[in-house]
Amino acid sequence: MTTVTREQFRIRSEVEVVHMPTGATFWTYPYSNPVDILSSVTANWRSADYDPDITKDYDRQEVGRVAAELLLEQVCRTASAPRRQ
Repeated sequence: MTTVTREQFRIRSEVEVVHMPTGATFWTYPYSNPVDILSSVTANWRSADYDPDITKDYDRQEVGRVAAELLLEQVCRTASAPRRQ
């Protein structure tokens, strides 16, 4: 299996990240409770650029774990950022 790294992800927004090698998209809702964030992560493994040969090189659970970490960090960072008035 190919190692999954944080650098392989592109952050689209505070609630969406993409695993660039596989094209898998992960998103969540911006809950204030981290447990809710992690339990609501959704994945789409069939992007427009879906390539089963590349996807099989990655452990889906590991890709999902790293995606969930990034989403949690993004939501927490956004929630703690000072708001403009």
